[in-house]
Amino acid sequence: MSALAEKLPTLSDADLKSLRANAERMAERDAGVQSATAAEIIPLIDMEFERRAGLPSAAPKKRAPVRKKVIPASGHQTALKSA
Repeated sequence: MSALAEKLPTLSDADLKSLRANAERMAERDAGVQSATAAEIIPLIDMEFERRAGLPSAAPKKRAPVRKKVIPASGHQTALKSA
């Protein structure tokens, strides 16, 4: 298994999509080793997508309620001039 194949579970969905598109493009070229490696990684990427589809979806995290800003008290004591 290549080093890239071991990193597939750690990649985001967007990164996997981009990697698959690049692998397809490279597999179409006749570039020897790169073309063969790209052709080998495409099924592994597809298997990772299938594995993720089978996982339960994570519920969106609830955000904490927004706190209102507390305006400091401006009592009459602060308005008096010192004698």
